[in-house]
Amino acid sequence: MMAFASLLSLFFVLAGAVTFRLGLLPFGISFSTFGLGLLACALVSMTAGALIFRRLARKQRLATLPLWLVLCLLPVLAVVNQVGLAGFQAPAIHDISTDLDRPPAFVFAQAERGPQDNTLQYGGASLADQQRLAYPQLAPLHLSADKAEVWAAAKALIAANHWRVLGEDKSRGHIEAVATTRVMGFADDIVIRISADTATSKGVRAKGVRAKGVRAKAVPTKTAGENSDQEKTAAVEKLIVDVRSVSRVGVSDLGANAARIESFLVALQRQLKK
Repeated sequence: MMAFASLLSLFFVLAGAVTFRLGLLPFGISFSTFGLGLLACALVSMTAGALIFRRLARKQRLATLPLWLVLCLLPVLAVVNQVGLAGFQAPAIHDISTDLDRPPAFVFAQAERGPQDNTLQYGGASLADQQRLAYPQLAPLHLSADKAEVWAAAKALIAANHWRVLGEDKSRGHIEAVATTRVMGFADDIVIRISADTATSKGVRAKGVRAKGVRAKAVPTKTAGENSDQEKTAAVEKLIVDVRSVSRVGVSDLGANAARIESFLVALQRQLKK
């Protein structure tokens, strides 16, 4: 009986994951199948654990109970490890952005989305309020750096994370990619925007304006080395990096999009300090 229950539970888990990855069944059916199998695995694991404990207390043979316990516990632990305990407490939202007033817009991702997928239109003030409550730590990344270096670092991290690039526009500082989850193969679209920090830049320009009546000083002749250092300094800009991540399917992302954005921005800072 335990063997049958274990195999049936594992079959539902495998069937749910495979049918969604291969596009054999709609998301709702595949996910329900996967969830049912996962719940059954958890129940079988608890039952097997209780039987093992009872048999040990009575000094009876365990037979194949440890095998079924391990096999059914593995998919449960894999999901918990990927989602994390905080993920199960996440709000039912799946569109996360560092800029809630002017979220980065998608240009290339729409071509891969079908009518049954989630929309890429931002949800407005209601969505923003839910995100602020759930993920108050998420914010744009402000940098003083060379835009070309930030672009290169962002592209390197995309490759390291095994995200697939959907399109890019270097002149606008715009990159779009897609990340695929390991277990079910859910696709989440990501857009990265590298833009000038206009508020800071205006402040810098205002300070640089020479007041009327002040005599201009003679500028000494620069050596080749000094000119090179000046060019490097001029390349440094005040920049803002914004990231938005949106799940293609599902109502809740179990915190995956927020975690992805946060880890990307931390890794980007680390990459630029090397």
